[in-house]
Amino acid sequence: MKILHTSDWHIGQTFYDYDRTEEHKHFFEQLKRIVREEKPDLLLVSGDLFHTSAPSIAAQELYNESLLGLRDESLAFGGMHIILIAGNHDSSSKLDVDGLLWKYFNTDVVGTVPRANDESPENGEFYDFVFSKHIIPVRKRRESEILGYVVAVPHCYPQNFPNINPEDGKQERMKRFIALLLNKCAELNTEALPVILTAHTLVTGSNIRGHDSLIIGGLDNSDIGTFGSGWDYLALGHIHFPQEVKGSGGKARYSGSPFAMNFEEDYDHFVNIVEIEKRGEMPQVRQIPIKPLYEMVTLSAKELPEGKRSCMDLLRVLEEYPAHKKAYIRLEVLETGELPSDYIQRVKTALKGKKARYCLIKQELPDNPAEGEGLSLTAAQVGALSPREMAEIIAPDLFGEAEEGYAKLFEQAVTNVSNQMR
Repeated sequence: MKILHTSDWHIGQTFYDYDRTEEHKHFFEQLKRIVREEKPDLLLVSGDLFHTSAPSIAAQELYNESLLGLRDESLAFGGMHIILIAGNHDSSSKLDVDGLLWKYFNTDVVGTVPRANDESPENGEFYDFVFSKHIIPVRKRRESEILGYVVAVPHCYPQNFPNINPEDGKQERMKRFIALLLNKCAELNTEALPVILTAHTLVTGSNIRGHDSLIIGGLDNSDIGTFGSGWDYLALGHIHFPQEVKGSGGKARYSGSPFAMNFEEDYDHFVNIVEIEKRGEMPQVRQIPIKPLYEMVTLSAKELPEGKRSCMDLLRVLEEYPAHKKAYIRLEVLETGELPSDYIQRVKTALKGKKARYCLIKQELPDNPAEGEGLSLTAAQVGALSPREMAEIIAPDLFGEAEEGYAKLFEQAVTNVSNQMR
């Protein structure tokens, strides 16, 4: 079985007031080309289809048109199953409602994890529904032979998984739910076909490069042991940095987002092609790069020659930026005081007629402020700091040297506040 694994599309994202529809269309054209060339049996999307739980009409139209286009592209080689799950950015219930129609196009959309008042093992009707929703036979066409199975686990907070064993704490519910699905899948899989598990979550120890700590703090960690055994490939979503999951023996991967969602995601982006010959064999994974329409570009005064690192020197670099290059521009200046009052306007003027888009100016902190002078921060500098960075700056003046373990306690406090806000 050949799988095209992707995730974290974030359709409908607005970046510094710039609509990214053109970029998503550019991605979907590349995805259609990949489908045409690779001829996968399954397109698997591991969550965060939309950027918000209430996407615009335009975002929903792009989603529908793109899925239909991908499905039509596959008809030339006999069809392709499409399976999508909800991420933490999606409206899981809305995806479920729309999923009723998508079934007619050999597409399964799994939004919510069902719950019931009576979730005991004796409640056969409830569990029959769970199994039929979350264990999906993969077929190139609706009535064709089964090529394998996908066990689909959309984003769900720990306390909202079915309470299969009343003695379990909320952190154990997800693990038991996945084990239940995998055991049932093993019963159904009498021909020893490949089994794919897909989930949208943060696996403990993953590289979260480019993610905001508050966003990560709002999503519970899942140890790799949570996903049990009995699967040949674990297709993950949520982390935008493409990577193999530690401790999985090469069998679990984040495909990553198709293009950068912020300036910190300054790395290459891919989709995965996964091939599994038969049950129990090691998946063969290839990454196919996705070319962004707009690049994330940071022009920093630190990269200029000594003595020519002022905000005006950086402005001259921007004036010379190639007119044909499509990019989002972030400037990093080193001034410790306020910038000239007309500086932003001069930046925009420098980009007039060019295809680059100005986003923000980030004021970097001086490396070595003079001793005894204190540190004066502008509003822009404060806005660029994370809660921990701000604490590290002000804590010594307020409390003296911090004792060992304070940093970890502070991070936990930030996570707790983030969870409460969510």
